[in-house]
Amino acid sequence: MTLESRLLAEIKAAQGDDQAQAAIVAEFFINGRAESDRQPMRDAFDAAAVLHWFDTALLGCVLRTPESATESLFDTLKTLPFCEPYGAETQDSHNIHEATRLGWRRRLAATVPERFSALSLAASGCFCEDQTPNGRLHWIYHLLCGNPEAGASALEALNRDWSNTARPEDKSVLARYLEELESTRLVCGRARLWTLLAITGVRDSRGETAQLADVAGECLRLAQETHDEAAEAAAQSLLGSVSEAQGRIDQAHQAFSECLAIRRRLAARESGNTGRQLELAAAHGSVGEALKAQGQLKAAYVAFAEGRAISQRLALRDQENSSWQRELAFALSRVGDVSKDLGNLDEAQINFDAHLTLSRRLVEQRPGDAEWQRELAVAYSRIGDVLLVRGGLEAAQAAFAKNLAISRQLAEQDPNNAAWQKELSVAYRNVGRVWEEQGRLDAAQADFAESLAISRRLAEQDPGNAGWQRELAVAYNRFGVVSLSQGNLGLAQAAFAEYLSISRRLTEQDSTNAGWQQQLAMAFALLGRLEIARRDLESAFALFEQSLRVFTSLVDRAPEVTQWARQKANVEGALAQLRSELLVTGQP
Repeated sequence: MTLESRLLAEIKAAQGDDQAQAAIVAEFFINGRAESDRQPMRDAFDAAAVLHWFDTALLGCVLRTPESATESLFDTLKTLPFCEPYGAETQDSHNIHEATRLGWRRRLAATVPERFSALSLAASGCFCEDQTPNGRLHWIYHLLCGNPEAGASALEALNRDWSNTARPEDKSVLARYLEELESTRLVCGRARLWTLLAITGVRDSRGETAQLADVAGECLRLAQETHDEAAEAAAQSLLGSVSEAQGRIDQAHQAFSECLAIRRRLAARESGNTGRQLELAAAHGSVGEALKAQGQLKAAYVAFAEGRAISQRLALRDQENSSWQRELAFALSRVGDVSKDLGNLDEAQINFDAHLTLSRRLVEQRPGDAEWQRELAVAYSRIGDVLLVRGGLEAAQAAFAKNLAISRQLAEQDPNNAAWQKELSVAYRNVGRVWEEQGRLDAAQADFAESLAISRRLAEQDPGNAGWQRELAVAYNRFGVVSLSQGNLGLAQAAFAEYLSISRRLTEQDSTNAGWQQQLAMAFALLGRLEIARRDLESAFALFEQSLRVFTSLVDRAPEVTQWARQKANVEGALAQLRSELLVTGQP
């Protein structure tokens, strides 16, 4: 069989696999060279395909030959039709086209695995001293293939270090590199486990959490199979986040509790490992969020306070460690939030002020970091919340305006980041709340409409995300309330009906989520207000009765939540007034 016939036969056999076909074509070009040139050319191409990009220095490093000896090979590689200039690194660097590079890597790993491992290990060595984000990315990528166990441990450490400190763009590149390894099936065992955890960590941060159920289950299976406790804790945390996003708060609480138990053991066993302490603080925060969603605010406060105490100890130990400072910022925000819900406004403001001060300092250290900008926006939002409750409208408006400015900038920077889009929706809603309190209903309606439009898009893009559904319900709530205040009963009716429909679906999905129960009670009450405006007092009375039943259950479950008690009292007052009016009119 001629070379051409064999080429056609192999390409036909690889039909449907673009990478394999591209590698076959590359093999054809190498075999077409003079026999004396083939092996040196193949060796050089092996190295070039293992690397994302190459120049004479990198080729020499991977092949362990002097740079002068690789110059002619480099010049020859540049003439290949599937090799192109790569200008991001040096003036004279190139790369193999992606399909060819990935296909050749797969072919090399399958046919000569020991050579693939050796070249990958040599490639990781080329970057081991490079502490820049780009250097860390290449080092990890190659180490996972060259020494999978060492690569898994290194990726675990990098994942922890980068969780609070790396820029979003660096995390995204890391995820893209790791997705190459997963899609080409070049990692297994612990290396694949930590690869998946790092990829899902980036997707989680972008608001794609509800879509990660299958991969979270695979991570847990691999963690238990490889007896990696740290990975098992991370997998349980991911499962908790997925359950939370999907609206299954009991399952989320269980998974977060499993994560906390493991991280307690690890922190006790490795008492000198500050990374384990940081993970323990984060685990307390996750458990607290689940407890808060269930209406167990006092228990949530205890969990958040535990996380804050650990974070404060670490932050005081090294005030220059931005990762520890950022975890403290998260903890302060959580404690402040639950304190506000418990009616402890002074304590809430103290924590929110500290959160804002810390967030400002972090942004000043690295003003171009989008994740730290987002945390500053959240800090302004929290401050605005407590100021609004206290009646400080001008100060709240100033805080919410800063929140909106940052959130808008981030959302424009990356329109596909669902988490940032959600923050923008909340920011518009916050500004609208101030306009509403000031009686500027047209301005409020405009901002509530912006919030509603964003929330609709998110809910349509990811209908399985209960968090997005909840945000949509809240957006309908605010839009409907201001429409009612403007006397536009038709718009109010449509908005409240959507609010009730979503709230019903969510509570049927998970009756243990107290926040959703509160939304359902509010939906009945708002529709009751609408019926009063229409002078259908009997319908209004029935709706307020339904609202009272839900609020009574909530207050019985958590009497310490002053907001629910106050809302229950408002409903009772509305029912008393309606009862009196119905008696006067002679209606039953």
